[in-house]
Amino acid sequence: MGDFNKQKYDNEYAKQNYDRCIFNVQKGKKSIIEKHWKMKGYKSLNAYINDLIDKDMKQRVGEGSGQNADDEKILGGG
Repeated sequence: MGDFNKQKYDNEYAKQNYDRCIFNVQKGKKSIIEKHWKMKGYKSLNAYINDLIDKDMKQRVGEGSGQNADDEKILGGG
């Protein structure tokens, strides 16, 4: 029986199920952003950013921005 490698499993799962987005902020701004998302009650920076993006994109769909059906399904609208 082989040994289970959790880290390898987690990495493979993430590779198959998530896209990675990297962004930069000015030096010193990261700690300000961290305080802000924690104050707002988010459990992680990732959760905060995803929520902001989803809210913005749903608002745009509501404005008739021409989002296609696949985008609306991902955003939970279709």
